Amino acid sequence: MSSDLYTILGIPKNASQDDIKKSYRKLAHQYHPDKQGGDEKKFKEINEAYQVLSDPKKRSQYDQFGSAFGSQGFGGGQGPFQGGFDGFDFSQFGGFNREFNMEDIFDLFGGAFGGRTGRRRASTEEETGHGEDIQIKMTVSLYDVARGATKKIEISKDSICVECSGSGVQRGSEMTDCSVCRGSGEVRETMGSLFGNITRVYTCKICRGSGRVPKNNCSVCKGEGKKRAKKTFEVNVPAGIRDSEVLVVRGGGQAGFRGMGTGDLYIQISVETDKRFKRVGNDLIYEMPVKLTDAMLGAYLRVPTLDGEKEIEIPAGTQNGEELRLRGSGVHGPHKGDQIIKIKIEIPKRLGGRARKLVEELAGEL
Repeated sequence: MSSDLYTILGIPKNASQDDIKKSYRKLAHQYHPDKQGGDEKKFKEINEAYQVLSDPKKRSQYDQFGSAFGSQGFGGGQGPFQGGFDGFDFSQFGGFNREFNMEDIFDLFGGAFGGRTGRRRASTEEETGHGEDIQIKMTVSLYDVARGATKKIEISKDSICVECSGSGVQRGSEMTDCSVCRGSGEVRETMGSLFGNITRVYTCKICRGSGRVPKNNCSVCKGEGKKRAKKTFEVNVPAGIRDSEVLVVRGGGQAGFRGMGTGDLYIQISVETDKRFKRVGNDLIYEMPVKLTDAMLGAYLRVPTLDGEKEIEIPAGTQNGEELRLRGSGVHGPHKGDQIIKIKIEIPKRLGGRARKLVEELAGEL
């Protein structure tokens, strides 16, 4: 070890054991290889520094001999953990042989490294080979929502390569064992740490866990099994769907690596505003201006609906705020809503001489 161990852990030479432990836990969590932005080399360096400074005997030897201490095998060639785990029960790992799976370590000690308690699960296309989901928004009209519609959308996405049918193999060639993982689909990596030699097992990034690779890559997709292309989908917008609801097209997402599964397409519905109507459940509210005389005497008037204008009767004596109902003219779906016509009587702001006289006569009659 050429670097100063205190500098590696970011602590002064008179640091207490608690300070050493706190600094180690913070740095180990920050640089762990499984974390985004982790640094495997730095992580290993931090572990080695902690192995020495956390042991009073080794720390004393290091303080006395400095960098020469590292060449002595951390104290007489006895190994970095000689006497370091007295009284600790490793039976749940099947005996302490100084080599066990890193995932088991974090299941037990997750709290010391930022609360990690579960097994790490690969989630990205790079790790699993499975195609990722796609999320888009689609704007539709109120009519489309009320009556249902079929819409076409075009998106650019990774699609299965037509040339190799998604296998990634050049025509006439075949698959062979991956040279990196030797056909196992996994890569094992062992490194030293506070807990001994920890074996890290992860999915092979070359074959994405399949253990097989093309002997000769497809000339079109370069062995990926997928190719960027424009794809058109017909989307069924069901009657009665609401704003911000999501439709799912299974298999409409990104194509996976060499046929390892395709993601889904998620379409969030955005309903255009229709200034004429307000939706309440499956009913549509329409405020209809009506002249005072029509409300008093009654009239037949035309009212807009989603299916065109319809003639309705305004009964004589209709009051302001009264509601008329057109059955089945609202939003369809599991059940049909109505169109509710809310009467808004218009009162003239100014009256001419004759009109005023007539109203005064009417007031006398009433």
